[in-house]
Amino acid sequence: MIVVLGAGGLLGRYLVEELRGQDVHAFTRAECDITDAAAVRSRTRGAELILNCAAYTNVDGAEKEETAAWRANALGAENVARAATAHEARLVHVSTDFVFDGLQAEPYDELAQPNPQSSYARSKLAGEVLARAATARLFLVRVQGLYGTGGANFSSKLRALVRDGKPLTLDGERRVQPTWARAAARQILALAGTDAYGTYHVSCKGEATWAAFAARLAERLGVTPRWKVVRSDELGAPAKRPPNCLFRHRMLELRGLDRMPSWEQAQDDYLAEEAAR
Repeated sequence: MIVVLGAGGLLGRYLVEELRGQDVHAFTRAECDITDAAAVRSRTRGAELILNCAAYTNVDGAEKEETAAWRANALGAENVARAATAHEARLVHVSTDFVFDGLQAEPYDELAQPNPQSSYARSKLAGEVLARAATARLFLVRVQGLYGTGGANFSSKLRALVRDGKPLTLDGERRVQPTWARAAARQILALAGTDAYGTYHVSCKGEATWAAFAARLAERLGVTPRWKVVRSDELGAPAKRPPNCLFRHRMLELRGLDRMPSWEQAQDDYLAEEAAR
């Protein structure tokens, strides 16, 4: 049995789709709040694999709701990891590129030193620490720049905004690896089918900015771009973002498990899937 927590979120929905036909028990936040240890223990009973995508993900909101972010991202992660140990299940816990400060020039590999710069990022790093302490059979997967169908985040909405010619203000400075959630889900499931426990970076390959991602979207959709490209600090976001969000997949590479496409290929696959709907 496979349990997916946070199944109502972007990555969780893609994981459930990729697991179609298997014995999957998928729970949204309303169905299983990971801050409730007893509920987590009950919902995961009988699981052989737990995929924990549940989290407080409002990066700017966490600056004001720090306690809520820590309850979900730190204690919630620990609750799930303890349940995994109790049930002798393998666990995939999803974390973020924001655990790094983004100040180095080169991409970050899995052994780079975290230095979180926001309340959200600190709570996610705490979740990593607590999950590692609570269970040994752990795949700690850091993702970044996720987008996809039905996502509530801005990157997921970009296709519709660009297609409809909405005036936008886009970051032309932060270095990112836009990552289609389906590609990430497939990589995570391939990893979870092994016993190669540890920390992994999962992102599409290459480098872009969100302005460059949108420009390629516009080109592929055949529409005229309508946006203003600005520096990161001009966006006025309450929470600090790392200027370099690039990942190196060192551990996936070393283990011969890296199957992530370039961000351009993933964008094309995403658009083709959307066109076929």
